[in-house]
Amino acid sequence: MPRTRKVMPETAIQNAMKLFWESGFNSTSTRQIETKTGITRFTLQKTYGGKKQLFLEALDLYLDIFKNNNSLNLTNANLDTIITWFEARSEPNHVFETSCFGCLLLNSAVEFGGKDAHINKRVNRFYTQLRSGFYNTLNTAQQNGNMADNIDINAMSEILLSAAIGQNIIIRSANNNKAGKKTANSIRSLINSWQSKPIINTK
Repeated sequence: MPRTRKVMPETAIQNAMKLFWESGFNSTSTRQIETKTGITRFTLQKTYGGKKQLFLEALDLYLDIFKNNNSLNLTNANLDTIITWFEARSEPNHVFETSCFGCLLLNSAVEFGGKDAHINKRVNRFYTQLRSGFYNTLNTAQQNGNMADNIDINAMSEILLSAAIGQNIIIRSANNNKAGKKTANSIRSLINSWQSKPIINTK
């Protein structure tokens, strides 16, 4: 029997998030949870209510981290912010080590296929956060005169959301952030077509 070790709840959830991020829900075993997080089988059931509830708590933590660190939520966000947002995801040095596994929420959406109400609720929350970030940034750019008035920002927000999902799938399937570079370059070209002063790629 593995020796019991004390672990802070916050640390345990963080480690569980990383584990699920890498392996997904179905491929993560109870033994892996015990080894990687320090949560014993007994504690998993008594404190967290089982593997599924632990997974949901990990998703909630991921959502909170995303919201607090999402540059699109900054009041001074602009079109260049969106370009940088996509480019950062294709640069391993600019993101979490586990980001080479894609986005935990989007991976979960694919894994559960819309068949779990608890997962759907969190996926929809993520979509709302991301869509709102894109919309608010585009709206600000349009109001400031940096974006053409005839651009439908609702439609463009959906395109950017779809591009973010696609970039995640590419990165996850390749297990390499750099695989998302072409998507980032395409977004740069797209956004350049929306404004009078194109953003020059200096890299």
